[in-house]
Amino acid sequence: MAHKLTHLSAVELARLVRTKEASPVEVVEAHLAAIQKINPAVNAFCTVAAEKALVWAREAERAVKKSAKLKPLHGVPVAIKDLTLTADIRTTFGSTLFRDHVPTEDAEVVRRLKAAGAI
Repeated sequence: MAHKLTHLSAVELARLVRTKEASPVEVVEAHLAAIQKINPAVNAFCTVAAEKALVWAREAERAVKKSAKLKPLHGVPVAIKDLTLTADIRTTFGSTLFRDHVPTEDAEVVRRLKAAGAI
């Protein structure tokens, strides 16, 4: 099922998480595996926050197990363009001048994605 998870829309992934057909950890692990496999050839990701994503996925999974009220994108992994501020995650703006830049706050779009339950 891992291959299938990486080819679904955010809406479809959120439905699978809500209905417990897929766990947030399973979804994130599938996407991380795909990134690890494909990124060396395409270099699409400057920074992959795998450890943080897995921590957030486990938190999302606990909420699912508790039958908590889930947000629209609960447990859905998203990629953030490297031009967008991401708190505590390296953001280089595509430049070696910023290779070590780690913002202290999120851009508004990132705040909204997180508020909607995205990982």
